[in-house]
Amino acid sequence: MEGFDELERYFREIGNDVQKAEKVALKAGGEIVADEQRRGVNVSDKQQPHIKDNITVSSPQETKDSEIFVSVGPNKKVAYRARFLEYGTSKMSPHPFIEKSVDTAEGKATDVMERIITGAIK
Repeated sequence: MEGFDELERYFREIGNDVQKAEKVALKAGGEIVADEQRRGVNVSDKQQPHIKDNITVSSPQETKDSEIFVSVGPNKKVAYRARFLEYGTSKMSPHPFIEKSVDTAEGKATDVMERIITGAIK
């Protein structure tokens, strides 16, 4: 068989391109979810760091099983207060902006990630 080495090299290059695109895609999808969280959380009139201004998307990280992910949500500065909103307290009903953002933005985030990864293949 001729051309097998070239074909193998071509698939290896595509694999490398997809790995790079995967990180970009995850970050882009995370930003869509983060935007939805920012839209869904109320802003208080207190002079304190607002949850809306402290929602972040982490850099892509890898698990022990070689799975790649990003974390989306309020940073450490406001995470404790976000928990009260998301789940409620004994004196306040829940306002689940985090869970709702995932449900709302999931389709759009998936579409963007798919386009980025598909673009790397072409």
